Formats: sequence, structure tokens, C-alpha cells
Amino acid sequence: MAVGRRVFLGAFTAGAVTVAAGSEAAAADSEYTLYTSPAQFYGASTTAHTVTINHKAPSGDTAALNVTSDNPATSAMYLTGVETSRGTLKISHKGYADGSDPGASGLSIDLKTAGTAAQGIFVTATDGPTKGALIVLRNNPGVEDFVVKGTGRTGIGVARGATPQSQLHVVAAADAPSAIFAEGSVRLANVPAAPTNAPAAAGGGSLFAQDGKLFWKGGNGTVTEVASA
Repeated sequence: MAVGRRVFLGAFTAGAVTVAAGSEAAAADSEYTLYTSPAQFYGASTTAHTVTINHKAPSGDTAALNVTSDNPATSAMYLTGVETSRGTLKISHKGYADGSDPGASGLSIDLKTAGTAAQGIFVTATDGPTKGALIVLRNNPGVEDFVVKGTGRTGIGVARGATPQSQLHVVAAADAPSAIFAEGSVRLANVPAAPTNAPAAAGGGSLFAQDGKLFWKGGNGTVTEVASA
């Protein structure tokens, strides 16, 4: 039977905490505590965390928790949750109102080793497509600064909770001189048929190419050739 203890750690030193699993106890090995069986912490309190680590050092390049792994076959850490209205992992950066922390970030990823093929951020759905948004960035009130829906549709500046009306839907901010600015060429591939101008409520028209020719379809449905092939 595994035995667990709620432990509140300030500065952890080898042998300071012993956790037994089955009948095998932990043994000190150099600066580490070597557990001959997996250590387990568990708790059922609704008012206190199962494990709290409080790092009190006011300076230095040390962390409250440092997890490393020498196993290239699997992840260094697993995190699983069953939340309904919160993230499985919650990160809060207590910043400085005077803006003196421009080098800080809520999440920092460093892909070590030049030439590595590792991906920076990878999101997948192993059990099939999901319904929720894959990425949501919010900083300005009332809008999704950047959102990728479960369908793959992407919105920039669209209203919060809104569905992008195109594969890429960009709404220019009031202080932005334009919605899209391209330094370089913009390529239009041929489309099999003239667009429907959806959503009609947006007005305007559609620019498209067929057989290498450039066309404009106005709000009343009239198609005009703008440039020849």
C-alpha cells in the first residue's frame, strides 16, 4: 500500500523528506533523494493544495521546482486534469505596473541545440476533432486579438466569441492604418467558380482569379475582369 504525505517545502535538501511506497523507504544518494519505489503525494482537502513549494530566495538563478529527465523515449513531465472551467495548467505572472519587466513572460520556451527539429508548440487531438478553440489570445477589451477555432478558422481582431467568417478573418483596429500590410507579392490561385460574396451582410465584393485572369465580383453580383492572363 502506497503511503503519501502532504509536504510543504521551503528549501529541499536530501533526506529532509522521506516518502515510503510499499515497504521500501527512500535513501539519500549524493545531493539527491533516491526513491527505490515511486513516491506518491495525495490529498483530499477542498481548501488546501496537496503540495505547496515556496521558494524564498530573493535573488539568484535558482527555481522553486527543477524537473529534469534523462529518458529520451517519453516526456519529462505528465500533467492531467478534468477541469470544466479552468486550464489544466494555470500560470500567473505577477508583473510590475511600471513596466520594468519587459524581459519577463508568462511562458518561455527555449529550444536548445542548433539544428534540432523539435517543435516549439504542438497541439493535437488524439481522440478526434474538438469543438473548443485551439488558441485564444486576449489583451484588448471585447476582441479576440488572435483565435484559432477548432475548425481551423482563424480570426484576428474579431469580436470575442465570434466565429471567423472566412478561413482567415481580419478586423482592423480603430487605430490601425489597414487590416493587412504585405511587404512582398500576394499570390491568388485560380478558383473553380466565382465566390458567393458571403457573408452578404458585410457588403463589399470579392477579388479572385480564374484561368490566370483577375476578376472583381461586386455586391450586386456583377463580375468584372480587372486584368487579363
